[in-house]
Amino acid sequence: MQNGGFVTLKDRKEGSSPMAAPVLDLVLPALSETSANLIGQRLRQRMSHLHPHIESTVSFVPAVGQYKAPRIKLSWRELVLVPVNATHLHSNPPQVVQHAAELHRSHPDLAIKVARPTGPAPVLLNLVDTRLRLAAHRVHAQELDSLVLSSPDGGDLRGAAMLSKLTRLWSQHHHLPVRIATNRGGATAVEEVVARLRQEGRRHIAVGSLWICDDENFRIHTRRALHAGAEVVAAPLGDDPVLASLAFERYCSAAMGLVPQPTDSPPHPPELHSN
Repeated sequence: MQNGGFVTLKDRKEGSSPMAAPVLDLVLPALSETSANLIGQRLRQRMSHLHPHIESTVSFVPAVGQYKAPRIKLSWRELVLVPVNATHLHSNPPQVVQHAAELHRSHPDLAIKVARPTGPAPVLLNLVDTRLRLAAHRVHAQELDSLVLSSPDGGDLRGAAMLSKLTRLWSQHHHLPVRIATNRGGATAVEEVVARLRQEGRRHIAVGSLWICDDENFRIHTRRALHAGAEVVAAPLGDDPVLASLAFERYCSAAMGLVPQPTDSPPHPPELHSN
């Protein structure tokens, strides 16, 4: 299933009333906890304020842990899943693909499309900087000599390339060495990256975050970074308007795949899409 995108299109009868806009499901890469639920609620509120004609909901699909699907209403005919993700740029993580497939099995009459993930856009570095400054102020950090760009995973092929670009841009902006760390263990584990920087003589290490939500997985990641010697660890990106804007762009692109076919067309089986 390429990119985890598929559509089930139902036949439309001539003279039927216009269909409502597809429902937007914000898929957050986090456990369904109080803090993550709050971020999901606020993102929905931002979306509803800017685009009141579009109904929205939230799913929680962590890399590790239990999924939480939205409560599907009988009135819904079309659903667009938008993965709010800062590491994957083209292909969706396997857990998102599985989530979409489970929704389709449970609701076969619902037309479903999985959008491209919001991805590691350069504009996110401004958000990382803002959260890092706040974190540094809280711990009274006066000087930094190295940075770590932390993410839940290494992303897909294009996402990994963009993460490398963001690392270079961030280094050029601050004139500091920047390393990338993930939550996948091995050489890129945040504790390993911080430890290597300390071996190089760096003592004032700050960790910026491309995580979306503050859930248990993020808190474990943070504790490992601090235990390894990081001085500052920034908060996740959260419910920033930039993420809401990126999600809406992905929604608009994916929703085009749900445009009804001519009424004299034969019925369509589930289709695979690259978007």
